Amino acid sequence: MQKIEILIGSPRKRGNTFSLAEMLIQNLDKEKTISDTTYLYDFEIKPCNDCRACKKGKMECVIDDDMKEICQRLENSDIIIIGTPIYWFGPSAKTKLMLDRFRPYFANKKLAGKMASLLLPSGTGKPDCDLTIEMFKRSFEALGIKYIGAVTAKAFDIGEAGKDKNAIASIVELSAQIN
Repeated sequence: MQKIEILIGSPRKRGNTFSLAEMLIQNLDKEKTISDTTYLYDFEIKPCNDCRACKKGKMECVIDDDMKEICQRLENSDIIIIGTPIYWFGPSAKTKLMLDRFRPYFANKKLAGKMASLLLPSGTGKPDCDLTIEMFKRSFEALGIKYIGAVTAKAFDIGEAGKDKNAIASIVELSAQIN
């Protein structure tokens, strides 16, 4: 049984990012996978302050916030799905805060060998997602995580992601890779 951790970095709990995640969950084989969804906006995530404590001892972040719980969820998963709306050609602020806190994983390699994918709704669709995709691809590579693709959707108003035929086809392809 593969454990999938879906991290939603949208402030809208039932927005387009959620819609893409729900479509993915519905397409997963329930006998082979189990998924958990984490809404980043429900957690306090402080910014990395470059203290470098994560480079010593246990190689863990020493900042006292909810990122510890998110890290535990990541470490207990086999596949990481990060969903974020695109804001100004990048991920939401909460998603970027989380990514910046992945620094300990560069040294401790606790995420190495996992797989990861992205769910990215954007007002204009795929063209606005390229910088975010590249940022995550490089981050995953540095952490030893296998990148298995991104689902992009042309979606601005709530509900539009579910109408994007290319996004729906990409969800089916991603779920086939996972199943």
